[in-house]
Amino acid sequence: MIFRFDDWTWAGIPVHAYKDNPGSWKSVTRTVLNPDADCHFEVRYFEVAPGGYTSFEKHEHEHLVVIIRGRGRVRLGNEWLEVAAFDAVRVVSQMPHQFAAYAEEALGILCVVDRDRDRPVLLRTESDP
Repeated sequence: MIFRFDDWTWAGIPVHAYKDNPGSWKSVTRTVLNPDADCHFEVRYFEVAPGGYTSFEKHEHEHLVVIIRGRGRVRLGNEWLEVAAFDAVRVVSQMPHQFAAYAEEALGILCVVDRDRDRPVLLRTESDP
């Protein structure tokens, strides 16, 4: 099956809010590219709008993130690092992490993760990214 890509969406695949708990993140959407696939992993696309950010969190499972659009920053532990299109970020088990888009452009990331996984633990942060 092929889902056609156009303007940062895929035909027939719904776009959802990033998470159910507003307040820990800002201006992020989530698209699961293989929601009904009979496999052990998920491929997800997150669109972080200009000035937006994901929640600061950690979890047991690891995942690989590939930046496919824009530029921004990733927080790994207490260090903020610059990222740009086609950079890959491996988030190991229990690594606190967060992605943030710069104010002038969206940040699009593909995330590959186990389909069955633990729930993230939200971490406190003193200020928005």
